[in-house]
Amino acid sequence: FALQELKLIDPSMGSGHILVYAFDVFMQLYEAEGQSPRTAAELILENNLFGLDIDQRAFQLAYFALMMKGRQYSRRILSKQLRPNVYAVPNNAEIGEAELQLVQMQFNDQKKAQQDLLTLVEGFKNGDELGSLIKFEGLDFENLKSGLNNTNVSFFDQSIKEMILVGELLQQQYEIGITNPPYMGSSGFGSVLSKFSKKQYPNSKNDLFAMFMERWNNSISFTGYNTMVTMQSWMFLSSYEVMRKNILAKNTITNMMHMENMVMGIAFGTAVTIIKNNYVKGFKGTYHQIKTVDVSSNLEPSIIPIPGNRFNQITQDEFSKIPGSPIAYWVSEKLLHAFVVGKRFGDLLLSAQGMTTGDNNTFLKYWYEVKVNEISFNSDYINMTSKWYPMNKGGEYRKWYGNNDYIIWYNQESLELLKTKSGFRHDGKEYYLKESITWSSITSGSLSMRYRPSGSIFSNASREAFNTKINYLNSKNTMLYVLAIMNTKLGDLFLKILNPTINTPTGDIQKVPIIFNQSIDRIVIDFVKDCIGIVSKDWNSFEVSWDFKKHPLI
Repeated sequence: FALQELKLIDPSMGSGHILVYAFDVFMQLYEAEGQSPRTAAELILENNLFGLDIDQRAFQLAYFALMMKGRQYSRRILSKQLRPNVYAVPNNAEIGEAELQLVQMQFNDQKKAQQDLLTLVEGFKNGDELGSLIKFEGLDFENLKSGLNNTNVSFFDQSIKEMILVGELLQQQYEIGITNPPYMGSSGFGSVLSKFSKKQYPNSKNDLFAMFMERWNNSISFTGYNTMVTMQSWMFLSSYEVMRKNILAKNTITNMMHMENMVMGIAFGTAVTIIKNNYVKGFKGTYHQIKTVDVSSNLEPSIIPIPGNRFNQITQDEFSKIPGSPIAYWVSEKLLHAFVVGKRFGDLLLSAQGMTTGDNNTFLKYWYEVKVNEISFNSDYINMTSKWYPMNKGGEYRKWYGNNDYIIWYNQESLELLKTKSGFRHDGKEYYLKESITWSSITSGSLSMRYRPSGSIFSNASREAFNTKINYLNSKNTMLYVLAIMNTKLGDLFLKILNPTINTPTGDIQKVPIIFNQSIDRIVIDFVKDCIGIVSKDWNSFEVSWDFKKHPLI
């Protein structure tokens, strides 16, 4: 590329700080080619830098900042007919097909121009909400721009002109994309954005940042790069699996800086990812991690990569060996091999989530808040004339056994009332009262699983796995063997590879590899039974247990 042909865009530019920094980089490149600073400044503004935003005030600040950068090197730049290529995305609320008939602009191809203008005005409806997520294809902007110099135009000529200029930025390809896109989950979308995201970005519709990634990866030239500062969730969550697999199949991650919570002053993990817009088989990308402690007192890390942190140069082809293809760049070859040869948790046990009452205050109690003779302990079936049943609701970190605190009002009377509650879901009812292993759906620490004997209903705050699938040992022993693996550091490590967030959804648990070793399986089963026995004895040694008999110190 000739330097003047190199296009860089920030599609959510804000006040333009990235563009201002890019200006300085381009200035160094032009000066290295022998260009004078005055000429270089004008060339940068005319040819190299592009920016978009939905906020008019942000656009004004970015425009001002770039003009001041130009003025730094060219004293007469303010008197020249030179305009930086930064814009606020137009919001068309008035111009439609009927109004376009009044346009007096003269185009080289009048018929094609009318068609393209109609596409533009329709595309920019709700432009102030959709911003640079809007896409255009096949519009002839050279033809449209041929009409911009006509002086005999209608009163809305300026609106048309802006839509043409911004539309061209939204259609053309760039060698460099770089931005810190907005973050907003789909629960915060308005009706317009929600409908638009489902139609235009089905693989990334769960958050604005992911939609920006997908949108602007596709607007980079074959030899170009897209760099974004985003939430880390796209790297692991199943809701971004299709998007993630598309990136790994069509693009190449060349570099990633993965940052822990609070590294950027925000309470979630983030990632700076540089993506090349073509797939290079076998290319080893460079990945590294920055922990919160590395930037304590708002100081930048003294060296990158940081010794002792995750650092790896690995081909992204390896990620496909892990179910869901998470961007688990730190994983060793042995761990990757375990995913290849192991049996999946979900192939051994059937997992489910339980009931959502919509009103826990009414339907859930601690077991000691009601008469004991009204509680059906150790039941094998639901008797709709009974009143209370044990309820598994997750709970604190505890392995092997315990957290048996709650009961649920569950009979014919309560079921009729439950059906009137907003949010009530009767999930998992076919597995109520069955023997299981269980874990909490949200945990801030390590994974902890517990054995749950038959006789309990379970809630959406817990997850349960049951003996209803293939058994490699026998019905109960398969469950206990899986429990043993999941309660080791290795089980927790596998889960952190699949999903390092505080959520432990069923889908990720089901992907954990379980490797059976026949030479030790009997030892493992006996060990698990001992652990369950010891911890259940501990749990039952205190009055919070409904199986409490006597305190061990008496």
